[in-house]
Amino acid sequence: MSVTTPTPIQRQTIPLALLGKDLVCSSMTGSGKTLGYLVPIFERLMWRDKKGGGKTRVMILTPTRELAVQVYQVGKSLARYTDLTFSLCVGGMNLRTQEAELRERPEIVVGTPGRVIDHVRNTRGFSLDTLEILVIDEADRILEEGFRDELEEIISNCPRSRQTMLFSATVSESVADLARLSLEKPIRIKIDPPKSTATGLTQEFLRVRDDQLLKKGAGVADIQREAILVTLCKASSFSKGRTIIFFRSKVGAHRMKVTFSLFGLKAAELHGNLTQEQRMSSLQDFKDGKVSYLLATDLASRGLDIKGVERVINYETPNQYDVYLHRIGRTARAGKKGSALTLVGESDRKLVKEARRNCQGTIKQRKIDPKIVQDVSKELARLQSSIATILEDEQEEKVLKKTEMELKKGQNLIEHDDEIKSRPARTWFQSESDKKKSKDVGTSAHTANFTKTKDSKGTKRDKFDGLSRAQKRRKMANEEDAQERLQPVINSSIRAAKKAQRPVKIGMEQESYKTLNAKKKSKSKPKKGKSSFSNDLGEKKSVKSSSKPSPRLNKKITGSSGKPQKGGKRGKR
Repeated sequence: MSVTTPTPIQRQTIPLALLGKDLVCSSMTGSGKTLGYLVPIFERLMWRDKKGGGKTRVMILTPTRELAVQVYQVGKSLARYTDLTFSLCVGGMNLRTQEAELRERPEIVVGTPGRVIDHVRNTRGFSLDTLEILVIDEADRILEEGFRDELEEIISNCPRSRQTMLFSATVSESVADLARLSLEKPIRIKIDPPKSTATGLTQEFLRVRDDQLLKKGAGVADIQREAILVTLCKASSFSKGRTIIFFRSKVGAHRMKVTFSLFGLKAAELHGNLTQEQRMSSLQDFKDGKVSYLLATDLASRGLDIKGVERVINYETPNQYDVYLHRIGRTARAGKKGSALTLVGESDRKLVKEARRNCQGTIKQRKIDPKIVQDVSKELARLQSSIATILEDEQEEKVLKKTEMELKKGQNLIEHDDEIKSRPARTWFQSESDKKKSKDVGTSAHTANFTKTKDSKGTKRDKFDGLSRAQKRRKMANEEDAQERLQPVINSSIRAAKKAQRPVKIGMEQESYKTLNAKKKSKSKPKKGKSSFSNDLGEKKSVKSSSKPSPRLNKKITGSSGKPQKGGKRGKR
């Protein structure tokens, strides 16, 4: 696997994991967390007692099928010269094959919470009674997806003497609650400062003026954004290497796939509307270099490690900065270099400022030739009817396939009625409505601490109604500046309150202690300059220095001849 030196997270976790300690580990994306738990697991299993037949000793849970497949493949590659046995339990794959594998009691099981619960309840001969190690990878995303009930059910079926390890790029409050419930005296390992980015990552922001996002349900596309994206991808600098492009919606990703095909750009799509086979095929084509662009939703923003991803493009900014971190973490992994380009509009100022504040690499503004964008926009406008026709045909084909599937299902029920009734009835942990409620609860808990953006659902704010674009931008800048000026005052008040509660120092009178605090408070801080959208994007205004000498310092100015020049007489003091 060409791994010679452990990363910081691996140096910290491997020795503690070998001791059997419960761990809560957080580190930036691409820092090697997967090997951080696989290496100590394999080392411990190499010394296992092989008497009494096979046992399921390790369970690794991931939020998505793609991440589970990746962990499974990495584990198989790492253990190819050992006798360790594996099983993959994810949705969208053959259920009977998975049941047969689990009856053989593989030592390591990798899967998603929903499918694992299904097998625990319905697969004969499979249980978690012999489990020794439980790993929850990308724990915050698992909770965000509404799998908290499934996690608690899995944990309740595991022995109390197990070792539990939680791994994530960010440790949210919900992850901390889960750690308190499921871990025994856990050791917390935090390698990188919160919300930090890789040092080899170059962040670029391209401003989209007159920004109009996709109208929900209307199917009206923002042609300007599409034109900018097509222009960038057709450039020679972008045509080489692999690029992941993130979208907010599955509909937007698929529409861009159709648009790319009309412009001759080879791309694959990855989102929840595809079957598991289609998703795996898209990923494989991207890894093999058959396509240069992967059009994805946030399904691909967690944990996926694809070699050779040189850049990431955010077609639309996410609603939270944490999601932005996971997106751009698909490049510049394991100490390598990469770039992340984000198309930003007026409503994205807050994310840009936070990116500048937490940047450890390079950040800059990118510009594009407006004439080229205008030409592409005209071509896109001409192709709108073709795009609409293709989407309509695909929808009709989808309905036809669904009808054929229902017909085939009915025929099977008639032909194999006796066999189907003789099978043991399957039980389900949750109904579809319960699953939806759990996911809604998990999502709302995850987003409770985030401020809603312009495109978030909720009551429409009307404080900018009737203002021009320039007035709106000025008002937004003033509000942000006022908030920034108020924050130091709040912090100072908090510090003063804490100091007031401290006991008086020995040998210092109460009056002198108050005087010392008053002197510290009286120190004034330099005033901050007025912010603007251009400054948020990295543009710096040039300040012209005056070359005219001050009247009070006006001295004799001589030319090449040595004679005083005009206006150079010295006045009497």
